[in-house]
Amino acid sequence: MLLEDRVRIARRFLRSVRIDSDYGDASALEGFVCPQSSADVLTTMARHVAETGQGAFTWTGPYGSGKSSLAVALAALLNGDAGLQKQAKKVFGQGLTNTIWKALPTGTKGWRILPVVGRRADPVTVIGEAVKKAGLVSRVPRGGWTESNLIATLTDAAACKPKTHGGVVLFIDEMGKFLEAAAQDGSDIYILQQLAEAASRSKGRFLIVGVLHQAFDEYAHRLSHEMRDEWAKIQGRFIDLVVDTAGEEQIDLISRAIESDRVAKKPGALASSVAAFARRDRPREDASRLASMLEACWPLHPVVASLLGPISRRRFGQNQRSIFGFLNSSEPHGFQDFLSHTQDDQLYGPDRLWDYLRANLEPSILASPDGHRWALAAEALERCETLGGDALHVRLLKTIAVIDLFKERSGLLPNSELLRSCLSDASTKAIEKALSDLDGWSLTIFKKFLDARSIFAGSDFDIERAVRTALDEIDEIDFEHLKSLAGLQPILAKRHYHETGAMRWFDVNIVPVSGIVEFASGFTPKNGAIGQFLLAIPTDGEKEGRAEKLCREAASHSGKDKGDIVVGISKQSWAVVPLARELIALENVSNDHPELAGDSVARLEVSARLAALQALLETELHKAFDNALWFRKKHHKKRLQQADLNGIASELADRRFPESPRLHNELLNRQQPSGSAIMAQNKLLHHMVVNEGEARLGIDGFPAEGGLFASILEKTGLYVRQGKTFRFVSPVTGDDPCRLAPMWQAAFEHVRENAHRTVTVSELFELWREPPFGIKDGLMPLLAVAFIQSQRDKLAVYREGIFRVRFDDVDADYLAKDASIIQLRWMDLTDIARRLLSDMAEVVRDLDRTNELVHLEPIDVGRGLMSIFEQLPQWTSRTMRLSANAARIRDLFKRAHDPNRFLFDDIPGTLGEDVALETDADLRRVIESVREGLEELVQAYPSMLHRMRDLMLAELQVPNISPQSLAELRDRAENIRQLAGDFRLDAFVGRLARFDGSDEIFEGIASLAANKPPRDWVDPDLDQAAIELADMAQKFLRAETYARVKGRPDKRHAMAVVIGTNGRPAPMLEEFDVADSDRDAVNALIERVEAALDESDTSRSSIILAALAELSTRYMQDALAPKANGKRKAAHHE
Repeated sequence: MLLEDRVRIARRFLRSVRIDSDYGDASALEGFVCPQSSADVLTTMARHVAETGQGAFTWTGPYGSGKSSLAVALAALLNGDAGLQKQAKKVFGQGLTNTIWKALPTGTKGWRILPVVGRRADPVTVIGEAVKKAGLVSRVPRGGWTESNLIATLTDAAACKPKTHGGVVLFIDEMGKFLEAAAQDGSDIYILQQLAEAASRSKGRFLIVGVLHQAFDEYAHRLSHEMRDEWAKIQGRFIDLVVDTAGEEQIDLISRAIESDRVAKKPGALASSVAAFARRDRPREDASRLASMLEACWPLHPVVASLLGPISRRRFGQNQRSIFGFLNSSEPHGFQDFLSHTQDDQLYGPDRLWDYLRANLEPSILASPDGHRWALAAEALERCETLGGDALHVRLLKTIAVIDLFKERSGLLPNSELLRSCLSDASTKAIEKALSDLDGWSLTIFKKFLDARSIFAGSDFDIERAVRTALDEIDEIDFEHLKSLAGLQPILAKRHYHETGAMRWFDVNIVPVSGIVEFASGFTPKNGAIGQFLLAIPTDGEKEGRAEKLCREAASHSGKDKGDIVVGISKQSWAVVPLARELIALENVSNDHPELAGDSVARLEVSARLAALQALLETELHKAFDNALWFRKKHHKKRLQQADLNGIASELADRRFPESPRLHNELLNRQQPSGSAIMAQNKLLHHMVVNEGEARLGIDGFPAEGGLFASILEKTGLYVRQGKTFRFVSPVTGDDPCRLAPMWQAAFEHVRENAHRTVTVSELFELWREPPFGIKDGLMPLLAVAFIQSQRDKLAVYREGIFRVRFDDVDADYLAKDASIIQLRWMDLTDIARRLLSDMAEVVRDLDRTNELVHLEPIDVGRGLMSIFEQLPQWTSRTMRLSANAARIRDLFKRAHDPNRFLFDDIPGTLGEDVALETDADLRRVIESVREGLEELVQAYPSMLHRMRDLMLAELQVPNISPQSLAELRDRAENIRQLAGDFRLDAFVGRLARFDGSDEIFEGIASLAANKPPRDWVDPDLDQAAIELADMAQKFLRAETYARVKGRPDKRHAMAVVIGTNGRPAPMLEEFDVADSDRDAVNALIERVEAALDESDTSRSSIILAALAELSTRYMQDALAPKANGKRKAAHHE
């Protein structure tokens, strides 16, 4: 069976007592036992009232010590309700009841009880609410509660009907909340002094009891010296009584809190042995009583029950609801966690308690005075596991550590007998062996004089002494270093961000009062901040008046270039200095002591203290910011909560950037976009310049760039449908949901005002970056490209000073990387200039059929003309075989950088004279000069190709370029493929086999001739190519002749003679059959011819060959004559 089925926490201990709601409730007293320590408090208080007339008291004690329950019980005893009085009398006993009633007589109707629970608010208001609720007044005084009317009301009620009522008791539970609020915002708690004084003058008719969790001066220790003195006066009006249950009382409370179905008639051996050891120096009766209590704490191990009280008194324990918080806790390794996962044969042992403390309270323990010993134990546990310790070693070490840590108040020591009782499931032999191992590993040490073990002190570093030394060496506080240690975060302009999508923030700095004016005067915003909030810290004992004057002067340094400066000072500021000094000292200890490198225990403790101090400093600084007095330029000083600072930041951001666009895009609306955001931006830039006109710029689906398009271009109306297409447009004032028109107009005006020069896009970025726009750098490239695209009819674009006919994706890429590379220039027309536009537009349309030139703007016409020139081959830009006019026009285009000047100054200048353009004749001369020159340039390359083509065809004996002639040429080429045995000739033949007369294929043939494309030729390449084409054509013809000879069948003789006709080689062929019967006649004729030739000069073979060729040609022509209808005659051949 699980323990949770047998064990429960008594209802009374399941919740904390709240006096305002539990007063008058009889169930709140059920199960309450007044410990002797609490009885002593009431006895002391009664004596003070009776003997000295003192009426103001504070009860101070840790959480869980029963203060609130004691207040409820005392209220029940003094109340006129007989039933409550009877129940309270049982709680206190007859003797204590008589003592209290004697000092505080109740009259016939008892005391009027006024229960108040403190909160962070004005004490006068809170107590006044309780006065009204208790019925002491029928209505709230006119104008609300004040100190004077509250005191008057309470003293009047206390003095009223002395025989009927005992008086008025004001219980203030959680009075520390009033003190915390006053310490934080510097508000006045003088009302507490007035109440105390009124109580002491009331002759025992008015009592005030304040309930505190820590001493009064603990709440004031971070205030200025002036304020501490004031608080000390208030504290002096109260008598402080400590409410804290003693060790046995706490164990008794635990035994009452844990209810179970287990009934033990007498203490078991385990409880008896632990009690005997804890009370070894006291009478046996004490040990027997304690043993009974410990037995009743089942299933807590008696050792754990003994330790819970001492733990609750530790500084770290007071942050919890101590003992009862532990009993009700479901935290890891807590009591409820144990009950829900454990069978009923197990106890909650000390090793489990260690696990609970480590899992839930270790940071607090390390930062407390117990931190050093805890760090030793934690380090020993880690070493134990490293050295191969098993589960028994670890359990023993945890048990020794937790008993040793709290031995002073528990009376327990980790000796062998006690340790055996904690690990009853292990044998004595195994435990002794494990303890010997721990000693041998230097994890524990046996102390003979105590007959007990403790954790081995592996660290002897004295942190306290090191910190004191470091404090003495600190002359002044390094506030920049302090800011980094405190982790101050910027103050965000949140509302401004939600409205505009632009995150803006103010730096937060802490600055000494003495140097705040100098700091503010030298401040310039950095890292995207638009200003700063300064918290002034008094370091030289400055009075409040002096400090406020310096803060006001520092705030006056706000300006356009410096950003907005808001300066605050808080009463809490005086508390920051000692904390800051201690934190910096501890940081110096951490950095300046090399011995820490080899001391993991000390390092752990230093780190924990640093973390705790840092958290405390952050808390104090936040308190200082909260409800500080703030100074702004041209504003009255104003006390603000920390939450109000975001509103001030938004107000200042709105004022500095009133025309900030409203662009909600997390990827780009920031100072430094991420790598993935930049990638998406670059893809969208490419779409913007390549796919303009398409829906969604041609973006399919919803990639990252699609999201950018939707939020920055589509939602803003920068990219819209116009007719059947889409285009970029300028935002229009009045229909501008994203407030882009002001920045568009500012950029437009800046370019126009500087029409005499080019304006870099980076200038526009700077313009947009500054007030009143404040556009983030991440948005700049997209907005700049959209601006250029929407203003293309008025802007000329340059890249590094070179005019760009079209703004393309390469330009956009350059702009995104370095906006200074791209320049813009305003395009404007004079009356004279407009007279050229129409005719020049016609020239563009005639020479570039793809350009309809819809927009008759000078930049479009200029771009059209330059586009025609830029499409010309390189050969055209190099050749000298042009007319003088065409050469001048070409030079003019080469020098063109500015469309305005090109159209209206440079073009007329091509005539070589100053043309005024005032007459139609002047205009016609200019237009014709440009038209003729451009036409010649456009036709120069095709004409050159055609001349080369005609030359090649003539060499190949192709009569014309008709489809039939070209088809015959292709057939001829196919007939001799792979026959020549010459790679270059084979390539020539292969290209001729595909030649259809087009310029594209002929460019391939010509590039073979000159070994480079014709577009890249220079004039000498032209002559070389002509010679090479003629040579390859002749080789082609010879190859054809060989093919015919080679292609004859067997026993058929063929003869071919190649001769030159009219300067070109012309093959003449005669084919004939020679039968075997004719062989003798052929041989006889050869002999006769040979004999005739032998009589001539045979030493000159060329003469013989020429004669034979001439003779062969004559016979062949005679044979061909009949085929030509007798018209062909023999010709003389060269």
